[in-house]
Formats: sequence, C-alpha cells, structure tokens
Amino acid sequence: MKTVLSIAGSDPSSGAGIQEDLKTFQRFNVWGLTVITSLTAQNTKGVKESIPVDSNFVYKQIETLATDIKIDAVKIGMLLTEDNVLAVYQAIKEFKLKNIVLDTVLKSKNGKELLSKRGIEILKEYLIPSVDLITPNILEAELLTGKNIKNVDDMKKACLSLKEVGAKNILIKGGHLTNSNFAIDVLYTKNKFYEFSYPYIENKHPKGTGCTLSSAIASSLAKGFDIKNSVEIAKIFISGAIKTSFNIGKGYPVLNLWFP
Repeated sequence: MKTVLSIAGSDPSSGAGIQEDLKTFQRFNVWGLTVITSLTAQNTKGVKESIPVDSNFVYKQIETLATDIKIDAVKIGMLLTEDNVLAVYQAIKEFKLKNIVLDTVLKSKNGKELLSKRGIEILKEYLIPSVDLITPNILEAELLTGKNIKNVDDMKKACLSLKEVGAKNILIKGGHLTNSNFAIDVLYTKNKFYEFSYPYIENKHPKGTGCTLSSAIASSLAKGFDIKNSVEIAKIFISGAIKTSFNIGKGYPVLNLWFP
C-alpha cells in the first residue's frame, strides 16, 4: 500500500482541503495521511474565516508521521502563514520527503487572501525550489511571477519565470482563460512543454479542483509514474469529476469523485 501525505487546511464542507484530498487518495487506492495547517469556516459559497495551526505543531505532525511511516509522496495545499511555509520547508529537508506536489493556494475561490505577500516571497525562496512540481492556476501564476497571462504563450513564459525562481517542474492550469473553447493546461518538465487540452465545460465551476488535481498527481507519483504521466492521469480524472459535478449547497458545485 502506497502512502500519500496531504499537508493542507480543513474544509468542513468536504469540497476541498484535507477532506477532499482523502477522498481522492481513496479513489486512487493509496493510503492517505494528513497534517492540518489551518481550520476554516467555509461552505460551498467560499471561505468565511480561517485560523492557522501553530507552525511548531504543524512540524510536530509531520515529524510524528515521518518517523513512523514511509511516505511515498506529498501534496501541499493551503499553509496560510509565513511560519507554516518555513515549518514545512524544514520538515521536507529534515525527513527527506520526496515526490512533492505543491498546490500554490494563495486565494480562495471567493477571493479571500490565504497567504500574505511576505508569505508568497518566502514560498518562492524556500518551498518552491524544494518540491518536485508546482501547480498554480493562472491567477496564482500571475501573483508568483508579477506578469499578466492572457494566452498559452504567456503561460509558457510564466513557466520559464518560475523555473528561474527554482521550480523544477511546473503545471500552470488554464481554466481561468475564457478566450477559448478549450481549457488548456501547460506542463513544463525536463526542458519541454506539454499542453493538455480538454473541451471547456460551460457553467461548471466546482470548488476543490486544485486540491483534487494535485492529490491525484501525488497519488500517481507514489505509485511510480513520472510527472508527465501522473499529470495525464490526473487530468483525465479531474475532467470527469468536473463534468459530473453537482450541488450540495447554495454556492459552487462539488466534484463528483465517483463518476464511472
């Protein structure tokens, strides 16, 4: 049984965060481990309030797991504070964690800031160079690079900018581009670009897509797939989950992780 550790925030609506990650891990038949970085008050409409877990306790959670269980891959989501960014960085180094996917959670779907400007700089300096893959969406890639992204060429330029920051492999998610009938993601790995294009699904904007995609990628990495194949598998999975998403509340839909 392969294991995947999610380091992320808690979502009581179970549409994102730790709860969504665990469901994804189960679907991929890997054993999910969790380290909670923050508690949130959120529902399908978005994040209302968030409280960070103390960074020393975040580190202690990772230490307790890593000294007992072989961790085959790691997914990192919302960290919320500068200290949590540094705590996770220190744990990666101390326990030699591998196959790490960083979902650069900087803002919630309803626009609430989830990491300060100083926190973003620390993320770029310490954490991004320490992981194997980062998966920003368009808006997050713009915040990380300081550049506007309007098309696929801009996405590729942003990948190169993030490489200069120290990112080893970059997947920029193009779902926020609305000037195409297709949702196009750009992967930069081993000095090559790959495009993943799927028909844009109208009126489907479920929450938790970034959480689920990064968890799916980490699950395949744990099983021994390389980054390109792991992204391909995850993209097929997330596309089906988006297409069959449904409403449980009055806000955004949730992903259907049990589609055929």
